[in-house]
Amino acid sequence: MVLKLVEVLQKGLKIVTNCIKLRKKALQAQLAEGASISSEDKQWLDHDANLVDELHVLEVLEDSPDYEQAFSRLDGEQKEIVRRLHKATHDLSKAVGKKQKYMSSISWFYGWN
Repeated sequence: MVLKLVEVLQKGLKIVTNCIKLRKKALQAQLAEGASISSEDKQWLDHDANLVDELHVLEVLEDSPDYEQAFSRLDGEQKEIVRRLHKATHDLSKAVGKKQKYMSSISWFYGWN
């Protein structure tokens, strides 16, 4: 069970990483060219696009033999990180499920199998 929970969080981290990758790359390219970026973009790069805390929390949970005990020792911000990573995985699962249901309906309508 521990492995499953950690795997869900790993998937969530991968999803979050992929979501921020393009924007982060574009902003970093602007900075490399000497162009200025907005204060909101600077804030985003320093906080939301920085995944050090997420990596740390995942490492703590992976290295612990008891997931529940390790989770209980996390502070409020770290627990929120776990919730966000879990939600990212759950949201993707819902989106994929809807797409599969839609594609299944199309396949039936057009006679594809």
